[in-house]
Amino acid sequence: MFTKQMQDDDKEILSIAKTIDGSGGPWYQRFRFFITSKTIHLGFRYPKLKLQTFKFIDVLPSLESKNIYKYFKIYLFDENTEIPTFLKSSIQFLINIFFLDYIVSFLILKIVKIFAKLFILTDSPRNLEEIHLSTRPRTYDILGETALSPREAKEYLHQYSELLKILPEVPTGINSKLRTNISIKCSGIETRLYPEAEEVSVRYLQDALRPILRLAMTKGIGINLDMEQYDLKAIISRSAMDLFLEPEFQFYPHFGIVVQSYLKSSKEDLGVWKEYAKLRTVPITIRLVKGAYLEFERIKAEERGWTSPVFETKKETDIKFEENVLFLLESYPYLRPAFGTHNLRSLSYILYHTKRKNISDFEIQMLYGMAGKYKFGLESMGIIVREYSPIGALLPGMAYLIRRLLENTSNQGFLYQMSLGKNLDSLIMSPQEENLHGI
Repeated sequence: MFTKQMQDDDKEILSIAKTIDGSGGPWYQRFRFFITSKTIHLGFRYPKLKLQTFKFIDVLPSLESKNIYKYFKIYLFDENTEIPTFLKSSIQFLINIFFLDYIVSFLILKIVKIFAKLFILTDSPRNLEEIHLSTRPRTYDILGETALSPREAKEYLHQYSELLKILPEVPTGINSKLRTNISIKCSGIETRLYPEAEEVSVRYLQDALRPILRLAMTKGIGINLDMEQYDLKAIISRSAMDLFLEPEFQFYPHFGIVVQSYLKSSKEDLGVWKEYAKLRTVPITIRLVKGAYLEFERIKAEERGWTSPVFETKKETDIKFEENVLFLLESYPYLRPAFGTHNLRSLSYILYHTKRKNISDFEIQMLYGMAGKYKFGLESMGIIVREYSPIGALLPGMAYLIRRLLENTSNQGFLYQMSLGKNLDSLIMSPQEENLHGI
């Protein structure tokens, strides 16, 4: 049951949402947002086709160019999708009779690469000086999945070092919201991370991280440690806590870590970090997100016969996210808040409560290539938006691209709900009243 205060809060939150949504930015951003929502709606009319397309894109980087059409046919034409049989047969007939296999393969690869560039900033740190960047502050990330060999980890570590050397030094005294950051995927720089051998895993990870932290400090760049699958949570958290207390790192104020709100333990985790920051006497930046491995964690827990560490419903995650927003704001200045979300309800909720608590030192973070309309809307209100900007070639970046596609086309996602024609009032309703409200 809602109290009158909560109802009044939601009216203010709706008002903020309308301001963000109404600003919209340049015409091309509004047009892109419109096309994106319509494409997502179209995709959900054909869920089998969408699933097979994502499977094909996921395997694409491992294919030789000449075999791309062959596998395209296997995934999209040979499987039972919503494509009419006569259309499949007609396309295949034309391709076969005119020997268009190679041309079609080239076109498919070209189209996927163009699409990937919408979400991936550039393919190498060396190209940063050549591309035109907006004035938005950035968190750079080197794309890649878990390193499977020491050689892979060494190469991944080298790319982080190269990025740090290429980025310009950050001026002393700059506003923290404008400071360049780098996000580190810990399983990419060290292969020996074993949950069953936490003590030794922590030592290995710390040895891999120290050179990065030292180089970042010399340039005045912020470092954020990504939180990955639940198995690595204890190793990453403990490594960070011990490292950030070492004398050479203890008083550097630009280290951060991620807390995932889909974890049932997320609020307790925030409490632990708050007490830790008090002990360290220097703030820690907390990037609060909802989480990107929901189905993976559920399936893994079920396979092992464990209790799932994540919430079972989207509603529970959304409620916990808002609880965590309030806890994080109440923990300021020990914890410095950074909120990663594209959901209009969440953005409005954050702005409402930061204003109520008179906190201006917080960040809104969004992924490069996503929610451009909302970025412009926020900036029209004087809010600085940090873009999480991935760097990497198509091959290591494909898994990242698939996750972005899944987020954009989630049937519980905000964009999909908008594409159904729902009005803004219903989409901004509190998650305690409504079940399906965004990513």
